[in-house]
Amino acid sequence: MPHWKQEQLESLISQQDPERIFEAALILTQQLDMEYLSLVVQSQASGMTPQIIMFNNYSSEWNTHYQACNYLTQDPTFHHCRHSLIPLLWEDAVFSETPQLREDAKAHGLAHGWSQAAHDIRGNNSVLSLVRSANAISVAEFYDKTGQALWLCNVMHTVMVERINPLQPNGFGLSDREREVLKWSAAGKTASDIACILTLSQSTVNFHIRSLITKMRANNKAGAVAIAAMHGLL
Repeated sequence: MPHWKQEQLESLISQQDPERIFEAALILTQQLDMEYLSLVVQSQASGMTPQIIMFNNYSSEWNTHYQACNYLTQDPTFHHCRHSLIPLLWEDAVFSETPQLREDAKAHGLAHGWSQAAHDIRGNNSVLSLVRSANAISVAEFYDKTGQALWLCNVMHTVMVERINPLQPNGFGLSDREREVLKWSAAGKTASDIACILTLSQSTVNFHIRSLITKMRANNKAGAVAIAAMHGLL
């Protein structure tokens, strides 16, 4: 089993730019005798609409073809990783329902690999794939290297999400009153209920609700509550 150097790991964690994070991770990947690295991050940065960001060193031709064929919605590795944290070895049986995807990937040098996921309580998900063009991955090699790959997946997920979708330490600029209204809203209280609890008029409560929805760039009160939960504001 290849051993990564401590300074390499520290360099990866300390990087601020997502592209530099990926470059540092790619070096570690290549030390595992893998040619390609892919990280797909599904982030909740835009409220309730997930934002998908892809990092890889695949060929531009493959990336263009993959998107043109809308393969992300068909890819069994992503379907698996959406629901499981167990690493998935790329075998023909995995792609039994998507043989064209499998053949196209092989034609672009993406023949042997595995994928694994990282999830967090904020609703962010990542899928890490390590791939090479030749030499099938034995079960022994798979078990030998997935521990390091799992560490890499979790670290990349954490540092990428921190850079792409950081927590809002100031609570989106919410006032103390807006945070109070938000917390009571999360508890299922109506504007009328909150008005009684806080000794405010209902119109004032509705004003605060509209204000916090705007500041949090949510579509409605429920969306604001969901965003607040993802950012640890409740």
